Amino acid sequence: MGLFENQLIGLDIGSSTIKAIKLKKLKEGFELTGAEIISVSSESADEMDPDVKHALFVNSIKKIIKQKNISVNKVVTAIPSDSAIIRYIKVPYMTEDELKNMIPYDAEQYIPLGMDQVVFDYKVLNEIEEENQKKLEVLLVAVKNETMGQHLALLKDAGVEPVVIDVDSFSLCNAYSLNVNDESESGVKADTVAIINMGAKFTTITICEKDIPHLTRDVNIGGNNFTKEIQREFNLSFAQAEEMKKQHAVIVVESEALLLNSMPSSDDDKSSRIFEAITPALNKLLNDVRRSFDYYESTVKRKPVQKILLSGGTSKIKNIDRFLSERLGMPVEINYPFKNININSKNFDFDYLRANAVHFNVALGLALRKAAGK
Repeated sequence: MGLFENQLIGLDIGSSTIKAIKLKKLKEGFELTGAEIISVSSESADEMDPDVKHALFVNSIKKIIKQKNISVNKVVTAIPSDSAIIRYIKVPYMTEDELKNMIPYDAEQYIPLGMDQVVFDYKVLNEIEEENQKKLEVLLVAVKNETMGQHLALLKDAGVEPVVIDVDSFSLCNAYSLNVNDESESGVKADTVAIINMGAKFTTITICEKDIPHLTRDVNIGGNNFTKEIQREFNLSFAQAEEMKKQHAVIVVESEALLLNSMPSSDDDKSSRIFEAITPALNKLLNDVRRSFDYYESTVKRKPVQKILLSGGTSKIKNIDRFLSERLGMPVEINYPFKNININSKNFDFDYLRANAVHFNVALGLALRKAAGK
């Protein structure tokens, strides 16, 4: 693919928004030179005719790469992790060449499709000692040919050339690794963090230890589930319910429940009805997060999760961080991705960046992969 060019960007194609980040590599660190976000549609894309959906996404990608802060056609992009088969395996220690020859045969037992049906890749994560034997921890990733074909067709029709195609959950670890040595808001220095990216369609849980991913799991609860419950409760269109969620959704946490009950108002009434409507979906999300943590601690036998970092558009719902913190008994922070990135105030509106920061974690991780040549 040649040398990485200075103009590459991270392009995150979500199910309701498209985000682009452009970075410039400095002698030390990185400078943010572009950050754009575009909503694809005010309606849920899931219910659209496939051709209409394709055209909509193509036009949105064209629009975002023509923004003056972006203006490139070579990108690092990602397949959503729910479209990828991800496995973490351990193999006896061997050389790079031995692994290269062995892994396609070994992978067949872990991937529930024929190797001719998938695009396949792997990465050595770690060397470990287990039962007095040296082993390699290897990450396997496979994507159906059809899924990869659709992704490439989307990019081609939008006039975009992918230089690297990653998986979105791994790019979250990539973005996190830039801030890993930063003192966190909670004051907790954590070896093991759960990065929970709450999108419109689903939520991705990625557990990283010392910035290496050891578990990736997708949960079929996202912002759209909350929007649909509000739509049902208030008899609104999807777009109206989405707007109501943004304006009025508040999760009642235990520490504020008494306060809220003693101050009734029409806005509070609306908020409490919304909270009641989304509570079942919220509890399902909480249980899925809990199950993922339990699985990780019992099966992967790693250190327990010490901290949660939230990102994605749904993490903007008021008090969702406090709700998860109270229920899971650990610090939860909103994952601000630009802590260690140079930002020129002449080029950026800091209020805009702060308000939209949670949307940019995946795109930043993709841009960093390019910039660092990872």
